[in-house]
Amino acid sequence: MTPIVSEEYKQKKRQEILQSAHVCFAEKGFEASTVDDIVARSKLSKGAIYNYFKSKDEIYLALMEGQTNDSGSKFAKAIAERETSLEKLNYLIEAYLDNDPNDEENIGHAIVHYEFRLYSTRNPKLKDMLTKRYRDFFVSLLTGIIKEGQAAGEFNKELDPETYADIFWAIVNGATLQATILEDYHYKHILREMQSIFLEKLSSK
Repeated sequence: MTPIVSEEYKQKKRQEILQSAHVCFAEKGFEASTVDDIVARSKLSKGAIYNYFKSKDEIYLALMEGQTNDSGSKFAKAIAERETSLEKLNYLIEAYLDNDPNDEENIGHAIVHYEFRLYSTRNPKLKDMLTKRYRDFFVSLLTGIIKEGQAAGEFNKELDPETYADIFWAIVNGATLQATILEDYHYKHILREMQSIFLEKLSSK
């Protein structure tokens, strides 16, 4: 008779796999890491891992989903506590200023983050999934804030909110990528200057 496994147990094992995979990806890179590496790190069998995830791609997507959900909850709570759209935008930028990819605890994650995105460009299904995630969460979040600011008279009503949401993330992602691949890149200074330029353009004055 097959033993009954509780949902709590399944979630615990799933998280153990994800945490082990995250360490492997940060240490060796996404493409260089293997399921055998995750097996060695997690102390689980390969069969046990495949009970939860069909592939290494699926493991990384689950990690991204978890991070997006965590960020979404954090951002939603903090944004709701701020009254103006300008305050909400500044909060988001400050959150990224506090997450410098050059910091030791962030560098491994930042490298894997961009490595996986490049890897996904050769896989149409993955590319579609990442594009949907970007549109449904990141662009939607900024579009909502900008529209709110336009309605309140804070931001220029002639500007297209979705275009400026894309510009915002291009600024953040561009600065993060540069900081990840270049030596002595002044991430915080650059991001603050870009913040000033972006807000000046967005302003209704």
